[in-house]
Amino acid sequence: MAEYIERHQNIIEWSVEQEIADLRMGKPHFVLLGAGASRAALPNGDRENRSVPLLRDVASELSLVDLFPSDLHDLAVSDFEAAYSALVDQKDSAVGQLSELIGDYFAGLHLPDEPTIYDFLLSSLREKDVVFTFNWDPLLLQSHARLQRAGLRSSQLPQLFFLHGNVGVGFCEQDKIAMLAGGGGIRGRLCSHCRQPITPSRLLFPVARKDYNEDPYTAEQWSAARHYLHECFMFTIFGYSAPKTDVEAIDLLKKAWGVVEERSMEQTEIINRPACDHQLLRETWDPFVHTHHFDIFESFFDSWIANHPRRTGEAYLSQFFEAKFVGSNPVPQDRHSLSGLLRWFEPLLSAEL
Repeated sequence: MAEYIERHQNIIEWSVEQEIADLRMGKPHFVLLGAGASRAALPNGDRENRSVPLLRDVASELSLVDLFPSDLHDLAVSDFEAAYSALVDQKDSAVGQLSELIGDYFAGLHLPDEPTIYDFLLSSLREKDVVFTFNWDPLLLQSHARLQRAGLRSSQLPQLFFLHGNVGVGFCEQDKIAMLAGGGGIRGRLCSHCRQPITPSRLLFPVARKDYNEDPYTAEQWSAARHYLHECFMFTIFGYSAPKTDVEAIDLLKKAWGVVEERSMEQTEIINRPACDHQLLRETWDPFVHTHHFDIFESFFDSWIANHPRRTGEAYLSQFFEAKFVGSNPVPQDRHSLSGLLRWFEPLLSAEL
């Protein structure tokens, strides 16, 4: 009897060793980041103790209120995007200055030396996976660059896309190529082909007409989003609350996801701030959830990505398609250097060779 139980357990249980050796999932894991993800990555501010402002707080946190006419001061504090849209409609000269000041502030943000959630996130995904972000800050790019300096190859890291532009990305309209800066801003950089200055990606879009097709770089990013979201097996939303001002963005995502009844096996996972309203999040993301195929976590370290690093798809297949008991292989939270973090990943990386 004991022999039968042991044999039966071997069939239904999925060990860490089996998970590490398994590489069968070819579909991408699609990760969507909002400002809450950067806040989680830098809970105490950046290397110089500077905070990452949420979009709604940009005017007050960066002392930009006085750039708005007096009748827009209150709106700038409570709803920056709406106030900015009013400036655009008025053809106010402050529009360009706002964009420049915001870009300069975000370009000056730097990751601390110790690993952050962005380092854990990128290390825990593979090249087939994709990270799309609404964030202007260069933190994701900095993490991507320093992980390569620490020993990871670009082919061992996920692809990055920037849906609302980013201070670290630009576009050469002559050669139709994008350029990514691994550190701070893109301003002053030259195209590697024509040697002309790269145009920084657009950061601000009026609320009433967020036409992403007006800008060639942004249009390219959204085209990629539609493709990968349609193809993915798991959709993770991290720190993005889908504000009402992003109606066009959410509509584009819904169209890419398609009819929810036809996504009966895909899994949706939401990572949000502690003590968030789970019911409200469930209602907000309902068009992306088929029945019970969703999870809400209040910490990145509780997520599928952190508990099945580089094997989210394989763990997903084992649990949902094969009804196996899947344990976890959580990323260590006690690594205080990138080299120490990457040493933990060595068995996973070796299996991928």
